[in-house]
Amino acid sequence: MKDKRPIGFYVHHHGSGHATRVRQLASYWMGKRPVHVLTSAPRFFSGWKGGRVHILPPDVSPDRDPRTDLRHGRVFHYAPVEVDTLPERMAMISGFISEFRPVAMVVDLSVEVSQFCRLCGVPVITTRLHGKRDDLAHLEAWRNSAALLAPFPARMEDEHTPSWVKDKTIYLGAYSRYDGRPDNLRNPLLRDRMPGRLLAVVINGSGGGAHDLSYWCTVAKRHDHWQWWLLGECLERAEAEFPGNLSIYGHQLDTYPFLRAADVVIGSGGTNTVFEIGAAEKPFCCLPEERPFEEQLYKAKALARLGLATVCTERPKLEEWAAILEKTRHLDPNGWRKIRRSNGLEFAYQQLENTFTLKSFKNE
Repeated sequence: MKDKRPIGFYVHHHGSGHATRVRQLASYWMGKRPVHVLTSAPRFFSGWKGGRVHILPPDVSPDRDPRTDLRHGRVFHYAPVEVDTLPERMAMISGFISEFRPVAMVVDLSVEVSQFCRLCGVPVITTRLHGKRDDLAHLEAWRNSAALLAPFPARMEDEHTPSWVKDKTIYLGAYSRYDGRPDNLRNPLLRDRMPGRLLAVVINGSGGGAHDLSYWCTVAKRHDHWQWWLLGECLERAEAEFPGNLSIYGHQLDTYPFLRAADVVIGSGGTNTVFEIGAAEKPFCCLPEERPFEEQLYKAKALARLGLATVCTERPKLEEWAAILEKTRHLDPNGWRKIRRSNGLEFAYQQLENTFTLKSFKNE
């Protein structure tokens, strides 16, 4: 590699999914190019040795709801005025580009930052998620990107995605931090299984909403032939009404043993959550959470289309869970193997490195 210029990554602050992707992808440049990460969520890079982290000021004001600053149908989704830290934030991004002259900026994810980096004269690779993203801001950011990264397999592509968008997309496949974990090790959590009961593991990620404990207590009581484990944050504890077949494990850094112990996993449509369940090869009931552009809903639709999940677009009523659990546990978990791609991130690295020197890449 003759060109030793660094590569830059912008990481959005909401949830851990953006940071997880970047940490995994950036690892392929370690020792080959200097790696720089720009983010206002440095907590997701605590202890990370893969590169240098530049801490950006926030683009939100603590005294107002950022949703009031959304610009629907405009070339920018979010361009607030009179946010004191925003000028410094944008100056730091342009200053980084001016000082370090990166070979490219990988943006995960902000269409405004993608456009801004492109205006600063650097090629941009933009991460593209599921959802109905036919608005002007997305389309122009994609047109001005040298390449697009999709953190999902091509078979899960949204049916409405234009051909020209698919043509410039590098599909990373279904991958997670649990890829390659051995399945033949004894799982100590199996000791916590109740004899004669099936196990439903209910999980939420760091970008999702907290569990409504009262709801799950009632579900567990109603369906007491199942054992229920809750992973993640809960809204409140209800000790007095706590059924014996429900256990709270709270936030877990390593959820893989819990997933492997389950007969059914229930969770949101977050990218990390979905593909970690896929790595564990478990039947999945997807409860998509509300996200901009219906991201989780469209991801859930793709999973259902491939027979990888049952989908509940609204919180199920108590009496509906029996049929949902029965249908979910009869899904074929081997279907996950058909969409997993063990070398998706390495493939993206090689594709991008091969194009960094092309004139068409620089002029995109």
